[in-house]
Amino acid sequence: MNKRVILLICLVIFIFSIAGCGDVQKPSTSNKAKVIVNIAGLQGPTSIGMIKMIDEKPSLGTNVASNYQVVKTPDVLLSKILSKEIDIATVPTNLAAIIYNKGVDYKIAAMNTWGVLYLIGSEENINQWKDLKGKTIYSVGKGTTPDIAARYILEKNGLNFEKDLTIDYTMAHVELAQAVAAEKVKLAILPEPFVTMAISKNPKVNIVFDIQKEWDKASGSNGAFPQTCLMVKEELVSKNPAIVDKFLSEYKESIEWVNVNKAQAGKLVEKNGIGIKAKIAETAIPRCNIRYEDAQTAKAKVESFFKIIFNYSPKDIGGKIPNEGLYYQK
Repeated sequence: MNKRVILLICLVIFIFSIAGCGDVQKPSTSNKAKVIVNIAGLQGPTSIGMIKMIDEKPSLGTNVASNYQVVKTPDVLLSKILSKEIDIATVPTNLAAIIYNKGVDYKIAAMNTWGVLYLIGSEENINQWKDLKGKTIYSVGKGTTPDIAARYILEKNGLNFEKDLTIDYTMAHVELAQAVAAEKVKLAILPEPFVTMAISKNPKVNIVFDIQKEWDKASGSNGAFPQTCLMVKEELVSKNPAIVDKFLSEYKESIEWVNVNKAQAGKLVEKNGIGIKAKIAETAIPRCNIRYEDAQTAKAKVESFFKIIFNYSPKDIGGKIPNEGLYYQK
């Protein structure tokens, strides 16, 4: 074959190969990098309001993938937040203050649970707080919201929680609910649905005090006990505000659906590993006080909550009352 012909063929092959490479490397405007949103809830009542979303995984936008996980304990969830593995999470409200005061960039986007705490037991003749003098009360997690609320209410009712009675923190939720049902523990402060678990197993167990109502009496907070909230990572807020707003819209709808459809919600709770049987969840939902309120609407109530805790035990909100940068605003 003529050398000029061979050279021409090689040149044509080279030109087409360059064109082909150009087509492969050319960026596509339609293939934007997928946004992955990691969402976490605590095992228990704080995940009940989100259960419709956990089950259905609604779209949060084009090219957005959402991963839901249920975390067993607050300390595990806190470690995930501090390492910024999580974009959106339900957390105890005092923990939200601690996170913010540590300089970790998360904001409160909404309130979700307005108190799920009850003093329950089979102890008889407890009609007022002073009747608890000399007794042992079991609670879960020193420094957590149940503990803070109990100590505050006890002191407001004239009891020194270090001298007048004993608070025992040695049991976890499930173990404590079982011990109350078996009457091995006579008095315990527990959240729903563990209250319902214990009561359903033993008719002698009853609610002694509704902690939410007692907090209201002691603090004058007009029924506001903002126990848990929804936090959002600042990076997600700044880069993808539309995703945040879509999530909040779906979340509000999920909470409203749960309160109306308790039986169906209970089935989803059992199905999705929240650690609660369907019938227990269904019965517990009315006492979980699940209600959506956006951060700006709830701000005054949350600030009042923080002021009470700060005046009583500053370390339990991270040493200071957070400024308004804590609260998400559209």
